[in-house]
Amino acid sequence: MRNIYFISDIHLAFRESEYEKAKRARLTDFLDFVRADDEASALYLVGDIFDFWFEWYHVVPRYWFPIFYKLRQLLEKGLDVVFITGNHDFFIGKYMQEEIGIRCFDESTQLEVAGKRFFIAHGDGLAKEDGGYRFMKRIIRNPLSIFLFKTFLPADWGMQLAKAASHSSRTLIKIEKPTWAEEYFNYARSKFSEGFDYVIMGHTHFPLQREENGKVYVNTGDWVSAYTYALFDGVNLELKKWQQHQ
Repeated sequence: MRNIYFISDIHLAFRESEYEKAKRARLTDFLDFVRADDEASALYLVGDIFDFWFEWYHVVPRYWFPIFYKLRQLLEKGLDVVFITGNHDFFIGKYMQEEIGIRCFDESTQLEVAGKRFFIAHGDGLAKEDGGYRFMKRIIRNPLSIFLFKTFLPADWGMQLAKAASHSSRTLIKIEKPTWAEEYFNYARSKFSEGFDYVIMGHTHFPLQREENGKVYVNTGDWVSAYTYALFDGVNLELKKWQQHQ
């Protein structure tokens, strides 16, 4: 098995609109495609798979159980499923890791395969203009804030607050895609200088692949409008666009 898939910024929302149903169906088809690939070895979820994720002590959001079922099928087939937190992933507890079996990393992780080194991160907070989000992140990711949220706030109220927080996140993050694309590539260059061959990020919702001196940067784009993902086939890393029933 050699194929490694990377996907980010799906933003599965807790509502039942026709758009959301279509998005979930498209994602389900993609996960079935990965499971049917006998060369698949891993799936990396590079942040913001959900529009909001928070685990209380005894409660997890119910909306995405069918997606977790599909991810569990990948695990049962022997694939490695890895989740890297994004700016909409407020708190990862034990459920995703212990109950489902997904390996979770906060913000970034590294991988070495086929003699190549990968740096994989969601990428939130990297751009100079992302200052508003960096300020908000210090508050909402503070251990005290997380403790108060999961201890004293009923889950239903918390989910309502999450809608406001997700909206605020979008308001604060004004992505200037061409400018941010250059900033992110410069960040990738800094990782190339550290010895990484591939840098994979998301967050900008701007699919992009750039190569320099044999090293490759890929931004996985999103599943809000672009429906893109990255594939490493054991030799090359390539940005691809998902076509249903391909």
